[in-house]
Amino acid sequence: MALSLPATIDKIDSLALYRAMQRIRRVEEHLMSEYAPAEQMRCPMHFCVGQESTPAVLSFFVRQSDVMMSHYRSHGYYLGKGGSLTEMVAEFYGKANGSNGGLAGSMELGSHEYNFCSGAIVGGSMVIPLGAAFAQKYRGTNDISIAVMGDGSFDEGISYESMNLAALYQLPLLIVCENNKYAANTEVAKRLGRPELLPKVEAMGIKGSVVDGYDLPKLIECLRTAIAAIRSGGGPRYIEVETYRFCAHVGPQPDNYLEYRTAQEISEQQARDPLGKLRAKLLSDPSNISLMIHIDTEIESEVISAIAAAKAAPFPALDWALGTNWSNSYAPVADGYFRDPQSAFQGGQKETKLEPF
Repeated sequence: MALSLPATIDKIDSLALYRAMQRIRRVEEHLMSEYAPAEQMRCPMHFCVGQESTPAVLSFFVRQSDVMMSHYRSHGYYLGKGGSLTEMVAEFYGKANGSNGGLAGSMELGSHEYNFCSGAIVGGSMVIPLGAAFAQKYRGTNDISIAVMGDGSFDEGISYESMNLAALYQLPLLIVCENNKYAANTEVAKRLGRPELLPKVEAMGIKGSVVDGYDLPKLIECLRTAIAAIRSGGGPRYIEVETYRFCAHVGPQPDNYLEYRTAQEISEQQARDPLGKLRAKLLSDPSNISLMIHIDTEIESEVISAIAAAKAAPFPALDWALGTNWSNSYAPVADGYFRDPQSAFQGGQKETKLEPF
């Protein structure tokens, strides 16, 4: 069961929130330093440095039984949902003890135990939570589903279809849109005739709000209110979080880092960094210094140990890896689609009936 945060951050909960945000930040920074030089993580990596506030705050309100699907910038949400750091890092190294057996990598990171998944398809993170929310309402549970999308998802039709169904059936779905101004390297104003996103959601029949993700008290209250409304049967809610990534779209620091945004823009956003401001505020109270040193030391030890364990772990067996993706036979449900019994998968379409199913 997650902890509870008040509307205003007090001393104790400020430390808890600091730990959640700092943990995500340091995990990403360590992974960035390891990613390119060693070339042992053979998967595309989308880091969330600068966007830690939303997954950190959500971690205090979500339950293990809630369903969450994130976009491909998913590391913070995986950790916020409760997923194992050791298993996450091992997954990036393609190891057998990874959260998905070393086969998913970063962009499809998931945890069955904590009902978390992510995906590379833009807008795709709306669909699975939509179905999960329908099941939750059908079963009469008090759980919710959370779809984490980026502003680029508003370029995709599946987002509007999902919102329409969520509103039509009043499903327990929270849609979190991280608006970091860019879909890959293209800013919102260059993609949409009307760059404001909230009116598009409201037109689908969903209540929503926009919040500055760097204003922690407001972000806390906004998410708290929305989740409480959903759990009480109030139907879907949309929260647009204005945020910013200090890193590149993919990878640590590619050569085109400044081709689509200026150094001044990045510097101005970094000056607003909520983690830095929270840290400074906590350090202004001398009684917090030893506690924060302990938190920082604990996080460093955890991350370093996770990376070392991942490097030392074995790769998955080839037969097992192939077996999770391919079989030399058809599933029983396919039997009715063939004129003659099929003993093994043959490929092609010649053996199928040339008629509608």
